[in-house]
Amino acid sequence: MGLLNAERFRHPYGAPAIHVSSEASETVLAGAARSAPARVVAESQYLPTTARNILVAFSGPRRFSPPLVVMTPRSSWWQSTAERGGGLVCWLESLRALIAAPPACNVIFTANSGHELGHLGLDDFMVRRPGWELPISEGGATWIHFGANIGAAGGELSLQSASDDLRRLTEIEFGRAGQAPDIVAPKTLVPTGETRDIHRAGGRYLTLVGSNPLFHLPQDRWPHAVDTEVVTRVAAAAAALVVKLTR
Repeated sequence: MGLLNAERFRHPYGAPAIHVSSEASETVLAGAARSAPARVVAESQYLPTTARNILVAFSGPRRFSPPLVVMTPRSSWWQSTAERGGGLVCWLESLRALIAAPPACNVIFTANSGHELGHLGLDDFMVRRPGWELPISEGGATWIHFGANIGAAGGELSLQSASDDLRRLTEIEFGRAGQAPDIVAPKTLVPTGETRDIHRAGGRYLTLVGSNPLFHLPQDRWPHAVDTEVVTRVAAAAAALVVKLTR
């Protein structure tokens, strides 16, 4: 069985960011294209920020094999039903699969807080595990990242990985589930989110991420924002993939 744990940490300041609503994107981009003058008025306040990661750890008999990390963000702006919901379902379904079929290697599930504040939860997770972002040959881990918008209504699913074996295995499992990725990104593509630093370090990772017409909008809510059938198929394929990687 796994050990349910929580890592708590404090960041002195929440990472500042400016978000522009998708509803205003066309106006903003059109103005930028014609070099129109603009004035931005912002009021900001720095406050101490505390976030919390939720961890589940499995110890397998092959303890000297490279560990597997299964991660997803668990916080965001607004309700973010489609943005975060699909990834959390994949995370939970994979966890349930490993409880039923315990892994041979060490596995850590982490649902990270602070995604919307500069990834401070993931940063803390990685600081506690130096070197896990490196290639397997140098002591690194294998990382499975369930990203944003998996199963969002009207969205597309993208597979990102620089590892041929992970790309091939993922396509096989998703084909069996009847939910092939809409996009398979080039191996040279640098991810923009959680696996960016792992990619740059030459580590072994897989990211599943979708698009969402309601991304970062308060309208991203249940039930209209989610395609439950897609979420079901993706979660089944994700769980089968995680089980195979732990044998």
